[in-house]
Amino acid sequence: MALLVFGASVALKAVIPPQSAPPGVLVQEKSRLVDPATELLNANAVAVKAGLFIENLHSLSLRQRIFNAEGLYWLIWPQDIQRVMEAEEISPLQLVEITNQVNSSSTLIEPDTAAPVALSDGSFYQLFRFSTSLYISKIDLRRSPFQRLVLPVVLEIVPDAFSLSQKKVLLVADTGPGNSTIGADASINGFSIESTRYVSSLHSYGTTWGLNRGSLDYPRLSLEVVMRSDSFSSFVTWILPLLIVMLIVMLAPLLDGELGDLRLAIPSTALLTLIFLQQTYKAELPALNYLTFLDYLYAYSYIVSLVLFILFLWGNNVYSNANETSKPAAVLRIAGVDRLFQISSFVGFFVVGILAWMI
Repeated sequence: MALLVFGASVALKAVIPPQSAPPGVLVQEKSRLVDPATELLNANAVAVKAGLFIENLHSLSLRQRIFNAEGLYWLIWPQDIQRVMEAEEISPLQLVEITNQVNSSSTLIEPDTAAPVALSDGSFYQLFRFSTSLYISKIDLRRSPFQRLVLPVVLEIVPDAFSLSQKKVLLVADTGPGNSTIGADASINGFSIESTRYVSSLHSYGTTWGLNRGSLDYPRLSLEVVMRSDSFSSFVTWILPLLIVMLIVMLAPLLDGELGDLRLAIPSTALLTLIFLQQTYKAELPALNYLTFLDYLYAYSYIVSLVLFILFLWGNNVYSNANETSKPAAVLRIAGVDRLFQISSFVGFFVVGILAWMI
């Protein structure tokens, strides 16, 4: 019964389409991924090389969707970009910004040298050290607590003179030999670093800033640190307590049908325990418009505990209303229904777990 009820809710979720935005409300800000080599060729653009090295990662908060990062980034630009910067009085510090920083007042960005360094090929180089809090724009916690996080550090060209529709400038990752992206001490408790990757894109704000000059596309380069939660630690912390509570619930029907009061106390106590465990789990997550893997397990556990409470009420009434001669038969009848419940709820737990993982 519990599996049918829960399965129906999952089916309805899949059938009912998500609600769209109200008429007249448009989300115009957008980004599109680009292949730097193709874009440089097609748009006849000029490349500004950028690289990042993250020394420290810490203070991850999934609830607030922020983390702290310290490290360095560097820029390499050609002579024609330098001439425009000198004419427009644009300093190297003003050439790019970290766009996903949370609080600019607490952000520290310092150039390593007072002036850019001229390289042998005629280009210019500047190294910067940064320390800032960053926002996680995209987060997928559907398989939480076994989640996979992408922590981005996003650099974006700032001056309008260097937008793709003006000067045709692109940010290109400096991935030369020996250019590591992350330090040995960059780690976050409970997560392991799976990989790092550069992602180039063009960002359009969908506004002319009141100047009616046409929309501008600003080049972006993101260093994304892909992290995965520790499976064993997540299982012991979040899944194991739930399994222990549900094991007690599923073993409760083994109690003799004559012990009505004792049987009734088990599902109600289990419900309170499940609510406490889920609230502790949800306290670490942001508000989500979908259920996580663990939420589905809790929802099914609630249904099983409620059905068991109703089953025990029925069994208690059956035994109480039976006369002395028919009480043994009532106990056997209750035991048969109890076994059916145990088998169906046990199988249903694994079925719901598989379906929740696949959603």
